[in-house]
Amino acid sequence: MAGSIFYLHGFASSAKSTKAAYLDERLRHHGLTLHCPDFNQPDFATLTLTRMLEQLDREMAQAATDTTLSIGSTGSTGPATLIGSSLGGTLAILAAAAFGARVDRLVLLAPAVMLAKEGHHLLPPERIGEWRRLGRWPFFHYADNAQRMLNFTFYEDSFR
Repeated sequence: MAGSIFYLHGFASSAKSTKAAYLDERLRHHGLTLHCPDFNQPDFATLTLTRMLEQLDREMAQAATDTTLSIGSTGSTGPATLIGSSLGGTLAILAAAAFGARVDRLVLLAPAVMLAKEGHHLLPPERIGEWRRLGRWPFFHYADNAQRMLNFTFYEDSFR
């Protein structure tokens, strides 16, 4: 049977997004479970790709453990499928590189592969200096429908 399926949400989105709900409903219709990590936890301000990758690593390991512990489980075994949207797509690519055989396939929905490029649309180049100087910057968070602060470490970490 196929491995676990994960939906990796985009920047300033959430595990409860419209895409996540749609995918969850479609997969449930076929008897499959969709795992949707919330990368806003413990908070949006400290979000980094490194933290997201570590969280995904833990959640993939937990999904594999939960499956092997279930007696008579019809759950999934084997490598995971990662469905990533925008920043989640970038995370899916990084996870495939980092976790190797634990990832079977990727489904990329407009992956933010230019994220770490100078002048990316996340902020105009002239604002990056202000973000660096202030240490944090407000971004519109679609899941909360409000501005939320994000530490400059997000930007620095994206170059790693």
